[in-house]
Amino acid sequence: MKKTFHRIIMSALLTVLATVAASAQCYIVGSDNEWKTNTAAAELAETATTGVYEGDVTFVDGAQYFAVTQKLTTDNDDWTEFNKNRFAPSVFDAMLVINEPMTMVKGRDASFKVPVAGTAYRMRVDFNAQTVTLLGDFPDKLYVWGSDGVFDPTLSAATLPKTETDGVYKATVEFTSCYFNILTQLGTDPNDYEAILPYRYGGGKVVINRDKVMTLTEQSFHIATPGTYDVTVDLRTMTMNLHSDTYVPEYQDHVYLIGANGSNFADQGAELTWDEVDGIYTGYVTFYGNKFTISTALASTYDGWDEIKDKRIGAVAPTVDVETNLTIGLKKGEVSDFIIGASTDNPLTAYVTLDLVNNRLTLYGNDASYPIGYPKELYTLGCDGKWFTNIPANVIPATDKPGIYEGEITFVGEVGDLHFIVLKRLGADWDFVNAKRLSPYSDRDPADLDSDIPATMEPDFSPGAWLFSGEPGTYNIKVDLTKGNGVIRISAKGATGITATTAAPATKNYYYYDLNGRFLGNVEPQKGVYVVKGKKVIK
Repeated sequence: MKKTFHRIIMSALLTVLATVAASAQCYIVGSDNEWKTNTAAAELAETATTGVYEGDVTFVDGAQYFAVTQKLTTDNDDWTEFNKNRFAPSVFDAMLVINEPMTMVKGRDASFKVPVAGTAYRMRVDFNAQTVTLLGDFPDKLYVWGSDGVFDPTLSAATLPKTETDGVYKATVEFTSCYFNILTQLGTDPNDYEAILPYRYGGGKVVINRDKVMTLTEQSFHIATPGTYDVTVDLRTMTMNLHSDTYVPEYQDHVYLIGANGSNFADQGAELTWDEVDGIYTGYVTFYGNKFTISTALASTYDGWDEIKDKRIGAVAPTVDVETNLTIGLKKGEVSDFIIGASTDNPLTAYVTLDLVNNRLTLYGNDASYPIGYPKELYTLGCDGKWFTNIPANVIPATDKPGIYEGEITFVGEVGDLHFIVLKRLGADWDFVNAKRLSPYSDRDPADLDSDIPATMEPDFSPGAWLFSGEPGTYNIKVDLTKGNGVIRISAKGATGITATTAAPATKNYYYYDLNGRFLGNVEPQKGVYVVKGKKVIK
């Protein structure tokens, strides 16, 4: 009787376990960029091994992150319930490497990252070992395309063989052209450029001896100077590096604000890192002292000032008062004390932009009401083809007449495509700067020479940018804030000014950003919400 009872219990238990195993699922969320908690972007099938799932997951254009769950929610936005059954990496946004299992933990609000957005991957999820793995084989070799000036889809300028490390490729390559791509596969038709798009990696400007992220794109890489470089490509991290032992960079990787921590030691300083633009350094810094100096290197000892004397960056005066949200002119090779209203008891946190291209320093505060009344200077954006909210194209200083500003504005680009806006303040993101922005009444309103150009201020809606009707070059600009929301007037300079014949070569280059001000590159996104020329676009 006892044996019969035990058999009944065991049979019932096995039935329950079988039911649970049969109902177990493995869902992938996020690869479709929808991020709905009740809808799976993909579902992996269970293998012959219980608890191990495999399947193909396609990431749509722009999608690079995903989460794993065994249970979807009823509602499409129930993240509290979803996260209870969510499997995530222990480190936020951890990037997976092909064929290397990554440990996952349950109940963590974080996402995995695949190396390349808009790509299909074979994926394995092992709930027994608590791991997720991208399955695949790295190619035996890669191709450097176009570095010899020949852009034939069937030909490569050089081949990068695989090293002893799977997924890493390296070779010495002579570059006679400044533009190139990395291909994982060549084409078969010399005229079919579309065929190599799934295998074509690029990403814009490459700085020698710095890692560069690779993305699937028609955009080429480009370097400043042809030459011979050691090319290393790591498909595990999707990075590329062009190395030269003889290369001397114009700008260093880091710049330091010595004294920001309240001390005056030559071996300590707040670090600003290289931004998207070479020579531009940004970062959030908390100042605990009222004085700091600038250097491109730290000393090896606390009193090693002589060691870094050639690395200093100062201003036009030995002592300079720093006011948040105002630009300060810099001078390389000088030593200056920058005085700021901060202390240990009253620290100041600011978003710092150090622009060594134009020799400007700005500490951006977060005072939403700034400036009250007339600002001490105005700024132009876009006329140089760039739309960085923290890097002005031109600074327009105030005159001795309140509300009147006069300076220069330089247009670079093609006739009929010269846009600009005027700001009362700069900052880290568009929402902040748009609240004090001068704009046209309609996007692409004309800005004619020697004409009064009226401005509007719409904090909640940005109507776009003015379209300058003249030629590229440098002009006088006057802004009168005493009239309405502002009146702008652009006039020609004298014979000594830069004219269209001496202007920079015409280039057509737009820069795209997300709504948080993060740089998206100069290739127009295929869909989503983004900012271009200071204007929000929904595509």
